[in-house]
Amino acid sequence: MIERPLRPEIRFREARRAFRRGLLYLVLSAIGLVMVLPFLWMLSTSLKTGKGAVQVPPQWIPRSSATLAQYKGQSVPVRLLKKECLVRRLDDGQEATVYAQAVHTDKPLWGPPVVTAAIPTDQGGYVRVPVEVLGSTARVRILQEGPDLEKVVDLPGQDIYEKSWVSLQWSNYPETWRKLPFGRSYINTLIISLSITLGQVLTCSLAAFAFARLRFPGRDKLFLGYLATMMIPGAVTLIPVYVMFVKIPDLFNYAFHTQYFTTDLYFLGKYYVGRLIGGNSYFALIAPGLFSAYGTFMLRQFFMNLPRGLEDAARIDGCGNLRIYWHVTLPLSRVALATLATFTFMGAWKSFMWPLLILNTEELLPLQVLLQRFQGQHGSEYHLLMAGSMIVLLPLLAVFLLAQRYFIRGIQLGAIKG
Repeated sequence: MIERPLRPEIRFREARRAFRRGLLYLVLSAIGLVMVLPFLWMLSTSLKTGKGAVQVPPQWIPRSSATLAQYKGQSVPVRLLKKECLVRRLDDGQEATVYAQAVHTDKPLWGPPVVTAAIPTDQGGYVRVPVEVLGSTARVRILQEGPDLEKVVDLPGQDIYEKSWVSLQWSNYPETWRKLPFGRSYINTLIISLSITLGQVLTCSLAAFAFARLRFPGRDKLFLGYLATMMIPGAVTLIPVYVMFVKIPDLFNYAFHTQYFTTDLYFLGKYYVGRLIGGNSYFALIAPGLFSAYGTFMLRQFFMNLPRGLEDAARIDGCGNLRIYWHVTLPLSRVALATLATFTFMGAWKSFMWPLLILNTEELLPLQVLLQRFQGQHGSEYHLLMAGSMIVLLPLLAVFLLAQRYFIRGIQLGAIKG
């Protein structure tokens, strides 16, 4: 079979389409790079020294540098005390000795570089004139251990040089970990995040099943009222919810004639776990996050698209509503449940305002609040602050990488039709 060559207009159309696709990929790649730059900068800063974290101009790759000198046939670390240059003035030919800092090289856009130096005058000032550098000498303090320890010597300037190398300060992470109780805070955050995730998946799936599959009077109106709570800002209900949780222990003590609900509890007699309910308790940290109108709405939309034939077959076999929910609806909704669980876990892990308000003890603080306290105590140590941020962020990165396919599928939930 003989292949016919494409007509010029077809080749032009395909070339234009390929150009547009390449341009689109280039723009999207640039946007993605801009979005990931803050994370890369935080990672880079967490591996720098304290001096390197505030270095100007900043460096993306952490590096260390040292001043070395050739002394007795070997390179030894030194501290530069003074460096002088012998120069000849190009205007009158006189020689002068000036500090190395006074010599400056200008590199114009066109022409050779011009070397100038600030020469002291008889009137007590300085005049900058073009010069020729004849040589230099440096006074250094040798830092090498041994018989020459702390010895001050004069060396030729060409024997002094700077050496830099890539240096990753992994010690920033254990140092940050020891400054505040990050271990206990990790346990607190895991308990809170996992409890909220499991509880919200359970409550939202039950409510979504009721709104999607059960028929009862006022169902749609009740659902609309439930969705209307999404329009109420969280800051509006923050203070009423706080007052309610703080007053609950006193109410229960009065109702049951006891002081148990305001008593501090300890696990194994030495690990403080807060109170049973109310402020400074795991209950206060977990309970407000167990319900979500958004999660209920998302699961309801997914449940409504499931085929009813499977439910009818289950009813014929004698299943009730709860068994249909557990054995039919949930197995078919693993993608939706995993998507909700991923979003919920990440939101609970990043929770900050409510724990900051309800807690006043360090033993129960989650990571976000502990990091804020770390910033208040070590705000000028940017390398340690970025290391602490990476410690807090690592579990979220792991969850995102493991569950990223659910993000894509979650976007398609509303488009799936049964």
